[in-house]
Amino acid sequence: MGTCDYCGSRFPLTRSTRKYCTPRCKTNACLDRNPSRMRAAEVRALYELLDEEFGSAEALREHLRRIIAPEREPIPQLTPVEESAEAYVPSMD
Repeated sequence: MGTCDYCGSRFPLTRSTRKYCTPRCKTNACLDRNPSRMRAAEVRALYELLDEEFGSAEALREHLRRIIAPEREPIPQLTPVEESAEAYVPSMD
C-alpha cells in the first residue's frame, strides 16, 4: 500500500500509480506545483473577454485580475492628477 502525495489517501501501489492514487490527484498536484498553468475555465473567460468592450484600461486590468488572480487585492484605480504648483511641465521651445 502507498499513500497519495496529493490527498493522503491509501491506495494499492502499481506501476501506473506510484505517487498519486488517481489521475485527478496527479493533475491537481501538477496545477498546484506549476501555478503558471491556467485552468480551462480561465481560458474560456479570457476568450469571452476578447469580445467585450471596456471604457478604460483600468477596467480591463481589473477584469483580468478577477479572472487570473482572484485571491489578490483589487488594483487601485488611478485618479487624474490635479494641476498644482509642484508639477513641472516642460515647454516645447
